[in-house]
Amino acid sequence: MTEEEKSNKGKNKIVSLPRRLAEDIQVLIDESGYWLDLDEFVREGALEKLRKERPPPGKSIPVPILAFDPEEKR
Repeated sequence: MTEEEKSNKGKNKIVSLPRRLAEDIQVLIDESGYWLDLDEFVREGALEKLRKERPPPGKSIPVPILAFDPEEKR
């Protein structure tokens, strides 16, 4: 292991995505121009998911309650 590899160890983690998902994301990135690359898109998505799943202590995120009215369907 080189010195550079040792100094970078633990800074990043490699994850796998299904090829089709990665290709779909890349199309979105290319079309929108909002994200620089796939890494940035995935990082932002992971942070957003963490914020949703783990709100700051003492704060809750309201979840809408959807009611189904059988009479509405008719």
